[in-house]
Amino acid sequence: MAGRRDWNEMRDRIIGLGEDSARKSFYPELQQRLRQLEETRERLRASEANLVAVFNSIHDGIVIHDKAGRFLEANRAAEALFGLPREALLASTVLDLTYIPAGREEVRAQLEGHWAQVAARGFHVLEWQLLRPDAEGPLDVEVTLRPAHWYGEEALVAVVRDITQRKQAEQDLRQAQKLESLGQLAGGVAHDTNNMLGVIIGYSDILLENAAIQDPVARAQLGMIRQAALHSSELTRQLLAFARKQTIQPRREDLNLLLDELQRMLRRLIGEDRSLVWKPASTLWNVWVDPSQVNQVLVNLVVNARDATRQGGVITLATCNQTVDPAYARAHPDAIPGDYVVVGVTDNGAGMPPEVLDRIFEPFFTTKEVGQGTGLGLAMVYGIVRQNGGFITVYSAPGAGTTFRLHLPRFRDPAADAGQEAPAAPPRGGTETILLVEDEEALLALGRTMLEEAGYRVLAVPAPEAALVLAATEAGQVHLLATDMIMPGMGGVALYQRVRAMRPGIRALFMSGYPGGATSAQGVLDPGLPFLQKPFTREELLRKVRDVLD
Repeated sequence: MAGRRDWNEMRDRIIGLGEDSARKSFYPELQQRLRQLEETRERLRASEANLVAVFNSIHDGIVIHDKAGRFLEANRAAEALFGLPREALLASTVLDLTYIPAGREEVRAQLEGHWAQVAARGFHVLEWQLLRPDAEGPLDVEVTLRPAHWYGEEALVAVVRDITQRKQAEQDLRQAQKLESLGQLAGGVAHDTNNMLGVIIGYSDILLENAAIQDPVARAQLGMIRQAALHSSELTRQLLAFARKQTIQPRREDLNLLLDELQRMLRRLIGEDRSLVWKPASTLWNVWVDPSQVNQVLVNLVVNARDATRQGGVITLATCNQTVDPAYARAHPDAIPGDYVVVGVTDNGAGMPPEVLDRIFEPFFTTKEVGQGTGLGLAMVYGIVRQNGGFITVYSAPGAGTTFRLHLPRFRDPAADAGQEAPAAPPRGGTETILLVEDEEALLALGRTMLEEAGYRVLAVPAPEAALVLAATEAGQVHLLATDMIMPGMGGVALYQRVRAMRPGIRALFMSGYPGGATSAQGVLDPGLPFLQKPFTREELLRKVRDVLD
């Protein structure tokens, strides 16, 4: 208004001027006013440009829309977020760019409810789903709404933040927590199941050792009972392997023998509509691994291969020896020069593009549909192979299938290399005194019977408290504490520490049907703790007892 009044005054003065001298005196004032107005306009233009620059530099998308949902303005981040140029955005409405799984009127009512919250509280924060033209699915966003005026009309300012990755991370966390709960459940089930299987296996061994049972049919049936229990115990270990709760107990293994047994189960796993080809090397070096870990790795890779192939697909499992030289090791950062046993898993499926291949060992990365994969399987495979001193190479391309090659270091046993390894001798008994602690009564009675028949003097108690009393009052020497790892009130390790304080020379053997209870934080059995995994056979018990005592 002030500018218009100034111009009116100047106009009147110009019209009223008659003398040339008067006009000449007024022109400098007019020019000064014009310069001032031009400078003011330039400052306004610069201020507007600064505001636009700030508006467009904000990382979150900002849109201004009226109460009918029509977009009035948008910054560059909003253009990128919605996947549309500014002109297309300003020609759209909120409903046009909303993912609508339900009815349109229902979504419109939800929007009106959110806008009512803004009017009542002055702001409102909500989660929403956008529909991008270039995306296959909805985009999760967090929206903060505030009221505003835009060119004299009521409007809403919406700050829109992409939370898709955060939502995915939350979902991955929930999935990981679910797997952890599943692992805890598997461990608990294994503890009780292994106890009962131990009773079946143990008494089967005792009956088979009984010379009074001469009937060949009865002995054959006992053998079948024993074999079924052993098979069930192996299935339990595989369940624990999936849950990563198994005690890691590496030993020397011939992978050809191990995989020959495993491939029979893998054939059932992949189904009849796919083929598994088994190609063992004619000669294979030994490796030092936990067989349950090998089973875990191979099952995971074969299941992935099954999922990557169509009906009629072929999966090949092969072994070979390979010597890694320095040149090869330089090309593969995880490799160290030396001798390796290689296990290859090849499928003729769809293969993987480079961008997927670069990320396959990342935890929680998966190309499977929601609910079909956790993204932990290959990360677990990588961790297990690295833990055993090996490395993995992967070869894949779209349409060309995939090959995983697991390189496990060769195990060198000087005695075996020299041909001096003797067959294992039958387990010996002894005359030492053993304090046996087991809260499962059936296993306590079984263990006592097995040890007493081998010549040992056995003090059998069902609880840690009773073991402490007996350790304090027993007059004679107690050579060995054989205890369950997990018992009500006190664990096996704590019990051993208290018994050892009273009897410094006593040795210990820990037993558990819940393998996770005997492991360190890294999941590897502490070499200072002799451990016997339940269920065990009579031979395994007697041999382990003798090893600890000797």
